[in-house]
Amino acid sequence: MWKKLIMNVSETFASNGESEHENKVDTRMNLFYLVFGILFLLFIAVMFYRSGVVKGLNRNADRLREQTIKERDAVTITAGNVYDSKEQLLVEHKNPNEAGVYTDGTLYSPLIGYLRSRTAVQDETGNVTYKADGERLLKLYTTEKEDLFQNTGIDGRKGRDLILTLEHELQAEVDRLLTKEMGTEARGMAIVMNAKTGEILACVSHPSYDYNDLTNSLAAMNQTADEEEVRYPISHKGLVSPGSIFKIIVAAALIDNGLEDLTVLDNNQEINGIMVENSYGSTGRYINYHTALEKSSNVFFAQAAYLLGKDKLDEAAAKFMIGNDKIYDFGTVAGYWNIDESDPVSLVNAGYGQADTLFSGMTAAMMTQAVANDGKMMEPYLIQEIRDANGHTVEYGEPKVLSEVTGKETADKVTAAMLAATKSHLHVVEGASNRAVYEKYEIASKTGTGENGDAGDTNNAWVVSFAPASDPQYVVVANQCKTDKYGQDLMDTVAGIYGYLFEEN
Repeated sequence: MWKKLIMNVSETFASNGESEHENKVDTRMNLFYLVFGILFLLFIAVMFYRSGVVKGLNRNADRLREQTIKERDAVTITAGNVYDSKEQLLVEHKNPNEAGVYTDGTLYSPLIGYLRSRTAVQDETGNVTYKADGERLLKLYTTEKEDLFQNTGIDGRKGRDLILTLEHELQAEVDRLLTKEMGTEARGMAIVMNAKTGEILACVSHPSYDYNDLTNSLAAMNQTADEEEVRYPISHKGLVSPGSIFKIIVAAALIDNGLEDLTVLDNNQEINGIMVENSYGSTGRYINYHTALEKSSNVFFAQAAYLLGKDKLDEAAAKFMIGNDKIYDFGTVAGYWNIDESDPVSLVNAGYGQADTLFSGMTAAMMTQAVANDGKMMEPYLIQEIRDANGHTVEYGEPKVLSEVTGKETADKVTAAMLAATKSHLHVVEGASNRAVYEKYEIASKTGTGENGDAGDTNNAWVVSFAPASDPQYVVVANQCKTDKYGQDLMDTVAGIYGYLFEEN
């Protein structure tokens, strides 16, 4: 009996020991599975974080993904094409990383530029951007939007097309007339602008290079001084002295500052210690702003600038957007204005555009457009429309008021003086047909001759104009740099442009 009891107790203890052992094993296995599961989930989380599947979760992964996409797009997406306002093809891009084919390689190179290839690169902050091989003078080549390369759909391989405000036939005619006037080697430009909206209808710059022969053109460009070739076209990026066209701004400032009745003895005289002379000499008469603008009196406008003073001249220049570089949809319009109040020469000479005042052609066009448009300066623009590869419009260019430079009353008075200036210069216009254009279409104009003060004693010849004066439709500006010509010598070319605009276009 005792033996049997002892055996039962032993078996019970043995059974309990085995259960405890099995329980310990189960606990250890459960702990192992728990730890393994946690580690596996952490591994999955880390891999998910590094994958960059969710944008914004991992900045480094985002950058890597963005760079990979851009590297692919750079070699697979072809830039969109460029058309004029009537949808005539101007630049066709056929394949990725190939320069476009131009309808006329020299006609558009200074304005549109070229784009040969692009690559994706990281900047010093880690952001991925495109680096382009090209003179990308058109703003949309350089903005972050990169509209020319914005494909449509995930598999799209063609960028957006640009429809410009330019008219190809007008552009070609302006170029023909400018070439007739100055040849192809001289530096100069002509701009045609819509007087009410600021649309650029034509913009021609000389010299130019044939971008359909890009290799030879680039070689020639690299041997030319930067400020004298296509990288700095006088139409908007190059700067030269304006001469007497600046008198338009001074005349408006006089009227707006209550000095409309100012009269000055129109004799060559000393003003603020500086001897000032008229190109036509002395008249011995007292004249006001109207007659002074008509005759282009240096004496009057030197005295006017002295009386206005630096602050009021600065204010007028700022309203006319003179002095600061400003970016528009076709590129940067350069400017320079720096009147030194302590220098009597600077203040007096500013009155007739011979001080530290520098214009581009677009600056002159914008100034003239503001007068034509009752004192409202419109933002100049070149992009009429942007379309995706499916032909859908994604953006329109539209008129925008840039500056209220003066009121309608002042603008009308300046216009009347510019009409008188046209009449006073008709005798120098060659050809009865050209003179008839000025009279028939009420062309208000102002000529200017900016002196360079160089060894060759060269000039910058200008004509700024708009027509018809009673209801302005067009602004036409022409310029030739470093020439022995005077502004009035370009009036024939301007007449030819208006003749085409009103009679043939």
